[in-house]
Amino acid sequence: MPVRSLVFSPVDPRVLFSGSDDGHVNMHDAEGKTLLGSMSGHTSWVLSVDASPDGGAIATGSSDRTVRLWDLKMRAAIQTMSNHNDQVWSVAFRPPGGTGVRAGRLASVSDDKSVSLYDYS
Repeated sequence: MPVRSLVFSPVDPRVLFSGSDDGHVNMHDAEGKTLLGSMSGHTSWVLSVDASPDGGAIATGSSDRTVRLWDLKMRAAIQTMSNHNDQVWSVAFRPPGGTGVRAGRLASVSDDKSVSLYDYS
């Protein structure tokens, strides 16, 4: 199936995450060109993948209208956000730093013409 999005781990430069039309998020060893693991949970295309700044999680956006937060140690979705009414085209973690910045922010954008912001821990 087509791959829609890629992102490298911010803490391990050889780990690459991909999201594809089969609904899976895959972890690859970019140097050894091998599949390290696969996570599933979306019921449709994974359109966007981003890695948290600390490397402990990834977020995905899907045409199933959900955003999922994945714990990489557990290799499982730990939170599903269903507030969008159409497919989610992009997800992005906020980079660390800034005065008065709260930790753990994630944003998503959808065909429903909305941007959503999420706090996570």
